[in-house]
Amino acid sequence: MSASPFRPGQPAAHATLPPDRPRPPVPQFRRATVSVDGAAFAECLTEVSARYGVEPQTAAVAAVAAALAARHRRGRTALAVGTVLGPARLLDVEVDPGGRAAATVTLGRLDAELETALDSDPGAGSGSVGRSGVAVLFGRPAEEWQGIEPQLADRDLVLGLDPDRKEAGCEFDRDLYDPASVTAFCEDVRQVLTALLESPDLPVLDIDEEADPEPAQAAPAAPGTPEPGTAARLLTDIWAEVLDVSPAEIDAGSDFFALGGHSLLAARVAMRAGTVFGVEITVEDVFHHPTLSALADWIDRAAPSTVRPIPTAPAGGAHPLSSAQTGIWLAEQLNPGAAQYNFPLYWRLRGTVDPDALRRALDTLVRRHEALRLRITESDAGPVQTLAPASAAPFETVELPGPDEAALAALVDRTVNAPFDLAESTLRAVLVRLADDDWAFVLVVHHIVCDQWSLAGLVDELGALYAGRATAPDDRPRTGYLDYAAWHRGVLAERLPALQDHWRESVVGAPEVDLTALHRTDAGPGLRSGCHRFGIPAGLLGEVEALGRRSGTTPFMVLYAAFLGLLHRYSGGHDLTVGTSVAGRNHPQLETTVGSFVNLVQLRTGLAAGLPFRELLDRARATVIDAYAHQDYPLETALRERRAHGAPGSPLTSVIFELLNVDPVRLTLPGAEAEEVPVRVRSAKFGLMVTMESTSSGTIGNVEYQADRYDAARVARFVEHYLSLLAAVVRDPELRADGWLPAGEPAAPDGAAVAPGAGPRHERTATDPTPASGRRAALETVLADIWADELGVDAVGADQDFFALGGYSLTATRIVARLRRELSVTVPLRVLLVDGTVAALAAHIEAHEPDLPGLYRTVRVIRLARADEHRQRQTADQERS
Repeated sequence: MSASPFRPGQPAAHATLPPDRPRPPVPQFRRATVSVDGAAFAECLTEVSARYGVEPQTAAVAAVAAALAARHRRGRTALAVGTVLGPARLLDVEVDPGGRAAATVTLGRLDAELETALDSDPGAGSGSVGRSGVAVLFGRPAEEWQGIEPQLADRDLVLGLDPDRKEAGCEFDRDLYDPASVTAFCEDVRQVLTALLESPDLPVLDIDEEADPEPAQAAPAAPGTPEPGTAARLLTDIWAEVLDVSPAEIDAGSDFFALGGHSLLAARVAMRAGTVFGVEITVEDVFHHPTLSALADWIDRAAPSTVRPIPTAPAGGAHPLSSAQTGIWLAEQLNPGAAQYNFPLYWRLRGTVDPDALRRALDTLVRRHEALRLRITESDAGPVQTLAPASAAPFETVELPGPDEAALAALVDRTVNAPFDLAESTLRAVLVRLADDDWAFVLVVHHIVCDQWSLAGLVDELGALYAGRATAPDDRPRTGYLDYAAWHRGVLAERLPALQDHWRESVVGAPEVDLTALHRTDAGPGLRSGCHRFGIPAGLLGEVEALGRRSGTTPFMVLYAAFLGLLHRYSGGHDLTVGTSVAGRNHPQLETTVGSFVNLVQLRTGLAAGLPFRELLDRARATVIDAYAHQDYPLETALRERRAHGAPGSPLTSVIFELLNVDPVRLTLPGAEAEEVPVRVRSAKFGLMVTMESTSSGTIGNVEYQADRYDAARVARFVEHYLSLLAAVVRDPELRADGWLPAGEPAAPDGAAVAPGAGPRHERTATDPTPASGRRAALETVLADIWADELGVDAVGADQDFFALGGYSLTATRIVARLRRELSVTVPLRVLLVDGTVAALAAHIEAHEPDLPGLYRTVRVIRLARADEHRQRQTADQERS
């Protein structure tokens, strides 16, 4: 056995005690301890030390290395060794599996090099290199040890030995190990020491001589990587946990999606498996290797990869929004006072409720999760977010005399639909007492700080805090939303050029789906929402799942392909674009982080005449997988690309189709039975959004639409056609497009498509006031100068499009800030984003701002500056000539 201080250029195969359970995607550092016979260990260490003339810690290191190497069938391991009080040194410890060299020589060499390594630790004082207290630390990447003082709470397993005091103990990560496994390992270490006493010529490590040697050029394994061949076993455990099935139900040929998997669960598998196996796994990889054996083989062949941790963001100050938040904030600016991004939850509580306990639980919840304390404000550089100090959550208690259901309904409606001032709060709660045993509880969170993935965990935690089953200091999330936002900006900066190259052609050329057949006769713009709920019969859903298993697709892909067939029949279009949301949690540290991560991506699919449904399903599958693989493309960037290329409308937000596969939200309060009551906001986020959601009573569909544009009766008929088409194609996937619905039902509409939500663009006509002179001309001069300055162009015409000139949301924010600062004019951001020309903006300001005291002074300054620039150019031209 030999040892030398670890050198990064020559890494050893890193060893840890093989875990009993898959490594959690986000380490929780929950510790446990098993007792070790300190007297027996002390006796062995003392005798080995005396017999071979080495330090007791040398014997301990040798024994631990040998026990680890025996379990891993390899003779070279990386161990972190240090005193209990002092810093650690990572050693590359070699155990000779075939040599018969005397243990005296082996331990003597190790003793000398170990002493040198520990004594040379930077910053180790005389007190920190005490030779009697030993901690053997292992199971972490080598690079994490250099120059870092060890924190015992961060290690997989810590074996502490103190022969002088005859004390020993083993602390371990209880999320990874069972106490019995740790106890057995400690016994193996003691047996190695006993073997050294019985035979000095006995090899420290006894490996099966017939075992195949490992390839000499094998790449070093990632930290904690399981041995080859164990991938299937560990992957089975991951699948069982994620899919909530018994491991006995999973075998090598099991298909992840046939067992109930879908895209969100695939994302969880990718995150957890990537952490356990030390390789980079994407959702796309799970789709392409859906069986257990295929994915395990792919993992065994994959190159080791270390997921870069999300660093902690700088504390204090203002932080830019994430890309997901930016899209939500822009929508809020376009529709101020609307509540379309409120997430409402409403329960009727039957039984005893303690208002003070519920208030304290909510306060603790907000204190734990920084996303719930974020405040969004505007600055000259754009929207920013700051972290508010922990304080009491907005919580109101109301008493309604008697069972006044009408008054209760009105109160709930006001609570749900009241807009948030994001600079003050992003959460509110109201507890209503109707009687001693009859209560109502409403919780509303803004989407800019919370997505639906977060809701179930938050509500579970609220119930646990109310019941006293959780304590605030111990289990706080280790990755905050501000950490994510800062990290993701850096990641996006690296990936955005490639994402733009991938998406540009598809985004720019996508036509809007023509749903004129659903329009009201008096259709107009507006955010007033309508809602049509429907159920998918259990038998039909079973047929959907069966078709998915036969075709290698998910239920979402089958439902989406059928929806495309319906859009084709209603619109007559063969190039269809639908938006759908993706979770956006593509890092292990984000699985339990509360915040807004969802991004809206484009699903653009082509249909051909006479296409059988099976082929459409194949196309839908390819489209969905490609969108998941490139899901980081920000919605704002996609919309900006369309406007820059003069493409009208926004197909990404006109028609939305999604299947909610998030955990169900269940409130559990001891002493009261909670019944969730469906509730919705009055403002529609999109033109038409179809959502499928799995519930305890089956799969429920919901169509939310802009009620000022779409007719309720026609939407209901639309849903009937969808269910009829779905039933037809799952029973006969070879059915061609003309047979998906009965002939003539519905007829493809005539006429051009109408862009939902599109307002009239300002086009100058003969009746418009001419801007040739007067205040309008001065105003356009100032606006054009500000635009040119912010857009970085030489000049801007009155009718040139803001987005075609390269503008985007933050540029618009800076322009609005300058108007406020230089002209004392307040212009809603939506004016610039919807009617994006100087002429339209000037018309708005003229109509709403009768007094512009600084206008002509600003014009004079601009003209003087232009005259000065002209003189400078003339002088330069004369000098050159």
